[in-house]
Amino acid sequence: MILSLSWKPLILTCLVTLTMASGCASGTVRPTTPTYTGNERPEPSRPIRPAAPTETGAVSDRYADSRSAYIPRHLPRADVVGMHRVAVLLPFSSNDPNVRRLARGLFNAVQLAMFEVGSDRVVLMPKDTGGDAQLAGKAAREAIQDGAVAIIGPLFSQQIATVAAEAQTINAPVLSFSTDIGSLGKGAYLVSLTPRTEVERIVDYAVEAGITRFAMFGPNSAYGRTVETALREETAKKGALVVAVEYYSPGESSPQQAARRLAGVVKSEDRSSPGKVAVLIPERGVQLRTVASLLPYFDVNVRQVKFLGTGAWNDPEVWREPSLFGGLFPAPDPASVADFDKRYQEVFGEAPPSLSSYGYDAGALAATLAGLDQISSSMIERDEGWQGITGLFRFRSDGGAERGLAVMQVQTQGGVRTISPAIASFGPVS
Repeated sequence: MILSLSWKPLILTCLVTLTMASGCASGTVRPTTPTYTGNERPEPSRPIRPAAPTETGAVSDRYADSRSAYIPRHLPRADVVGMHRVAVLLPFSSNDPNVRRLARGLFNAVQLAMFEVGSDRVVLMPKDTGGDAQLAGKAAREAIQDGAVAIIGPLFSQQIATVAAEAQTINAPVLSFSTDIGSLGKGAYLVSLTPRTEVERIVDYAVEAGITRFAMFGPNSAYGRTVETALREETAKKGALVVAVEYYSPGESSPQQAARRLAGVVKSEDRSSPGKVAVLIPERGVQLRTVASLLPYFDVNVRQVKFLGTGAWNDPEVWREPSLFGGLFPAPDPASVADFDKRYQEVFGEAPPSLSSYGYDAGALAATLAGLDQISSSMIERDEGWQGITGLFRFRSDGGAERGLAVMQVQTQGGVRTISPAIASFGPVS
């Protein structure tokens, strides 16, 4: 049975230490904690509490009861016995206003999760990671000394290894948000969605629909190269072929030469194998609309050649592009994410930034594990996985995650519809 992260809705007395750098206090004042209305959120069913796993692997209590452990000043010392401290490491004082907004959004989402599905024995400890690995490591050491049994964050891939090394001294798990799986392992897990997971889902669906030949048109960047590697690996598993890959400089307004070369190969493949060719375009925003329109300009038949995307396509602004009509991309269940967005807006008075839903899932998972006294690798990596706002997911031992994603299709009206729902349960671990 899948254990939903929403298994235990109750009131949480969330005690947030305000030890962040002064930089995180800038901007419009927003509530630091969600407002409790007195009503429990209704649920149609509540899954049965799982049995304890055979391997506990519990975290060390090296600092949990020491003099240096953080104790909320308004609580008597006797009331903090058994309290679980969860650190949230994010770049609250970043020089980039967009990064600061994202950090605030993630932390707000963690708080919302703690109130909706958490335990009244969990206290959040926000720590500012600034903009480099050294500051992130310092924040992790402080969190451990303050008694943290789990760490949510950091945001940047170059900080994960440093934070994980500190957390490993007490076997505390690190639930990070980077999309770079290369820095994972040693107790660090990736909560956010990776390009590899997206490519796996969209290629699997396309092959099942009869596609046997794939091409790619993308930016010459680390992200583009990661997508190409995932495409080649996944098509090889499925017995399909990658017939062409063309890159353009990131941000190039009209990469016509690359588009012309790719179009030539795609048209040839379409003539020999009609209806069995797809082009993956790992791009976003205005750039996506620009490069996608070049292929039909060079006579690629978009009624026969299927355009595929990544999660970057999950943006209403790009769905109006005619060349993308009928295109497919992977995404979390839209209804679940829309419900989260609505609740976040009601509580914090603004739309949630991107990645906020993953912050919610990280917070809900940490609270659930702490409430069960099972913050261990065996529990985190359980075969059944976890059901979150962003859908079903389970962690691998290398820190990566499998995800149950839906496949969405862009409609001629400019919207999208689900043509393949996310899976409801995982099969056995291979």
